[in-house]
Amino acid sequence: MASLSAEISLPVVAEGRVNTPEEAAAALARGAHCVVVGTAITAPTALTSRFAGALARRPGDGTGASARD
Repeated sequence: MASLSAEISLPVVAEGRVNTPEEAAAALARGAHCVVVGTAITAPTALTSRFAGALARRPGDGTGASARD
């Protein structure tokens, strides 16, 4: 992205596979004019799956999160 932004005079739009604020900030830091965030913030099932997956991989006793945690 940085080399593309440096080589052309048109604004570069970063779109696709931007899942976190950190990834969006990195795209802007590398020269993107703006960042399009879609499914990462608009799809309830994707958000739920990401949360559930992260909790299931929780470090500790190896059992993952449960309703009683």
